[in-house]
This record gives sequence, C-alpha cells and structure tokens, in this order.
Amino acid sequence: MNVTTGLLFPNNATKEERQIDWRLIAEISDGDFGFDNPKPVKGDKIRFNVRCVLKNDKGEICVIKSEKYGYVQIPGGGINDEETITDALRREIQEEAGFLITDIEPIGYVLEKREDAQNHHDWNKAVSYVFSASLGKEVGTNYTEDENADDFRPIWMTLDQFIAEKEELKNKANSYSGYFSDKRDLEIAKFMA
Repeated sequence: MNVTTGLLFPNNATKEERQIDWRLIAEISDGDFGFDNPKPVKGDKIRFNVRCVLKNDKGEICVIKSEKYGYVQIPGGGINDEETITDALRREIQEEAGFLITDIEPIGYVLEKREDAQNHHDWNKAVSYVFSASLGKEVGTNYTEDENADDFRPIWMTLDQFIAEKEELKNKANSYSGYFSDKRDLEIAKFMA
C-alpha cells in the first residue's frame, strides 16, 4: 500500500512501482450512473489493470476500436498474477496496439467501485494504473479470442476527437461494464488534455 494515498497494488508490483506518487485521476461508482441495487459483498476483491496514452509523431493517440460494436477505448487490460505493473503495460500495449513502447511515464490511477447487482464479475473494485509512452518498434497485434470476435483494431485520433466521441456517447453504454469503461477512458483523456 502507498501510505500517502492508501492505494493498493498487485502482489508482484515492484518497490519502485509502489513508491510512485500515483495521482487519483477519477473515482467512479454506481451512483455516477444511477445504479442503486447493491449486491451483498463479502470483502473487497480488486482487479488491477493498466492503461496507456500512446502518442504518435502527429500528436494522435492510439485507441482500440471494436469494428463489430463501434466503440473505441484506450489500450490496456488486466495485470496477470505473475506480472509487475510495467510488465503488464508492455504486454498489453504490444497485444492491443502492436508496438513495443519506450519512455514510459506514470500518470495516475482510476478507481472503479462496481458494487451493483448488475456486476457479474468476481471483483467489485478495479484499479487502473495509467501511463503515457512513446512508440517503439511495430511488432503487430496479438488479440485474444474475445477481442478477435469483437473485431478489435488499433486506430489513431486526436485527443480532442476521442474526448468528443466519448462525450457524445456519455451515459449511453449498452452494458453495465460499458458505462464504467466509457467514463474511465473519458476521465483519463480529459486529465491528459
């Protein structure tokens, strides 16, 4: 735990990762969307994630688009049990954006509290560690079966375009998780603007 913020970390987080002065970008909860049917919870189970604002030399950011559903999101995903935070970041960006990354800089974190009965995950809180990074070598994407089924593709857009798209879709998600993902990514983008 970071004593200055009370932030929890995955088991394999390094000493250096734990000592970063992580800034809170946003705290998101069911009340933000009008969900008020809490499910009984026995303790907190936390999912740890990484997200990356990856810019090209034109000042555009890489976002992942689902061609099947039409949404865009900031690349990233879950931290595996054996990974450090930075190892997970490197893996997720290579898998989703298709690049090795350099000049990795921690930005902050987003805390999600998903405690409504609509949450069908086995966790009720999520911490997303947010970074910026520069493009390294292009190595190609490596999507999961689910990501392939959703027809994921990396695309480039300006931060302003991404914010405008997320603002337009604000509170119009098609799923419980979608509300959280959209707000998380909007808050990250606005923090970076």
